[in-house]
Amino acid sequence: MELKEEFKRLNSKTGEPFEQGFVDENGRVFYSYVNKIGNDGWYLEEWKKDMAAYDAKKRRKESNDT
Repeated sequence: MELKEEFKRLNSKTGEPFEQGFVDENGRVFYSYVNKIGNDGWYLEEWKKDMAAYDAKKRRKESNDT
């Protein structure tokens, strides 16, 4: 299912929606938008605490997709 661009919160550094793998100033890594809109009108977002957690999630997803 394709998510609508108008409900994706924009990255203040780029002015574009967040992309998978973006690292914020606190070291968190953006994983994805979630297909649910929060009370603020934006899609919910999934962030990982660091790159190791992000990589682990990607490996799990890839192994489940095969």
